[in-house]
Order: sequence, then C-alpha cells, then structure tokens
Amino acid sequence: MTTGLTSRPRAAASAGRLAGLRGLAWVVWRQHRLTSWIALAAFLAFCAELVWLRSAMMSFVDRNGLRSECHGRAACERADAAVGSFHAEYFDLLRYNGLLLTWLPLLFGMFVAGPVVARELETGAYKMAWTQSVSPARWFAVKLALPVAAALAGVPVLSALHMWAWRSVSSVGSVSSASSGGSEGSGSLLVDWRWFDAFDALGAVPVANSLAAIGLGALAGLLAKRVLPAMACTVVAAVALYWPLTAVRPHLIASETLLDRDIPALAGGDSWRFERGLVSATGRRLPEPDCVLLEKLEGTCLTRHNATGWYVDYHPASHFWPLQGVHAGIALAAAAALGAGAFWWMRRVSR
Repeated sequence: MTTGLTSRPRAAASAGRLAGLRGLAWVVWRQHRLTSWIALAAFLAFCAELVWLRSAMMSFVDRNGLRSECHGRAACERADAAVGSFHAEYFDLLRYNGLLLTWLPLLFGMFVAGPVVARELETGAYKMAWTQSVSPARWFAVKLALPVAAALAGVPVLSALHMWAWRSVSSVGSVSSASSGGSEGSGSLLVDWRWFDAFDALGAVPVANSLAAIGLGALAGLLAKRVLPAMACTVVAAVALYWPLTAVRPHLIASETLLDRDIPALAGGDSWRFERGLVSATGRRLPEPDCVLLEKLEGTCLTRHNATGWYVDYHPASHFWPLQGVHAGIALAAAAALGAGAFWWMRRVSR
C-alpha cells in the first residue's frame, strides 16, 4: 500500500518534467519559428539551385563535346572558346555555392551565440524556464536541439548535392591536342576549384564544422551574455581556430613525394602539391630556396645550394577521403569539447 502511494508522486513528478520539457521545446520553436521557416525556404531554394546547376553544366559540357579531346586547330579553338564560356556562365556560380557552404558553419555558430543563448541571458527570459520543472542543463540542451537537428538534417544534404554537382564536371580535363600546335588548352573546367580548393564544402567536413561552430557559439553566448558581443566573439574565435587547421591540413596524413632533377610545377592534374624545395645528397630539405626563376630553370640553383634535385610533397586525389576523415574527426572532437565546456559553465553559473 505504501509502495503504491509513493510511486504516484514519482510518476507525477516524472510526467511533470516531461510536460515541462515538451513545453520548453514548443517555446523554443515559437521563439525561432520565423527564422526556422526562412532557413527552410533558403535550404529548399539552395537544393533546387544545385540540382539545376548540375543539369545545366552537364548539358553545356555534352552540347559542346568537352568530355573528349579535340582534334585539329579549329576544333580546339572552339573547345577553348567553350571552356571560356563555361567559366563565364557556371564556374563562378559553382564556386560561390561552395564558398557559401564553406562558411555556413559560421552562420550556425553566430545564430546559436546570439539569438539562441545570449538573448535569453541578456533579457532575463531564462529565469522563467529555470523556475519551472526543467533544470538549467535541460533548458540549455533543448535550446541547442533545434540548431543541432538542422545541422544534422540539412548540411549533409547540401554537401552531398554540391559534391554531386561538382563531380559532374570535375573530371572534364584538358582540351589540348597535338594537332592544335602543341600548346596546352584551357585545362580542367574546375582548374581553380579542385578537390583541395573545395575541401571545406565537400564530404563530411561541412557537417563536422557546423557542429563545432554550434558548440563554439553556445560557449560564446554563455560567456558574453549579450547578443552582439557573443556573435562577434564567435566570429573571431571561429576564424582563429579555422586558419591553423587549414595550415596543418596537408600534414594530417602522410603525403607522397616526387623527386626530380628539374624544377617541378606546383600544379599538376588532381594532385594537391603543397610544398616544393631542394633536397641534398644527405636528404636535407630546403623549401622554396631564394633563387630567381632563371636560376631555377637553368639548374644553377642546385649548384648554389649544393643540392641534388627538387622535391614536391603532394596528396593525390585518392587522399581526399582519408583527409576528410581526419579533419572531420578533429572538428567533432572540438564540438564535443566545446559542448562539454558549455554545459560545465552552465552548471557552474546556475548554482
């Protein structure tokens, strides 16, 4: 009899907490419903634009015969003109889409830092939630649930669509031919947007970066407690963390090395050639020696530095997914650390 009586208050308390949690989720949705609807409309428009862009680029390439090598001067001149038209009509659009996807995580971080967290603290609206049956930690978790769900549901779709569009023309190569006088053609259609240029807009990296930015924004919002300072701190911190990661990216996995007596080019097909220099007989390296171009071409640079040849460190295209995996792992670890730090700080200040 006593057990039944004591279980009822527990059940009632549990039901109250659940109701409070659902009520808080509804409140969070009501607070950000306009932003959510705008974001959903932008997401659908972005998806439709990427589908259209892929279709338009493939139609252009097939219509102008750019998937096969040209033969004859006149045919190669027409192909070169078609490549120029492609760059004018589609290349910048594809690259801008990629840049938008690259910096999308920063928008997530700013949104979380300002409207989601700091505004509640600045206006004091959080006090009402804390006096209900929801703890500060649960309040904080529900506040972050909306942007996390958006990042996990929307960013992978955008990344996949961008990669789908990018791959449709990334393999379209040079239009040069020996019959065109031996000169090089315009090269790849994406000569300035290869896999290592578009790295942050492809694969799993945008998703991992978005989650890390959400964790950063949550912590910045708790520390700043005001909307504009929190958003500004998020931008500064995100840039400060982003550039070192891009600097060490070539060294996340073991690279391959090309050795040659003649100076190698820093651009070569789909290979990411990120470091070049001289190598001595003992294996000592001298990155980018202080030689003028003529010395490099004539070979006197080797003699002046007592070197035996040149080296180039590079990543072939097959290293794309391993690099993606390591980068995404680092970003997810950062997201976990920042999220844990935000929850720790929340519990500390709510005591």
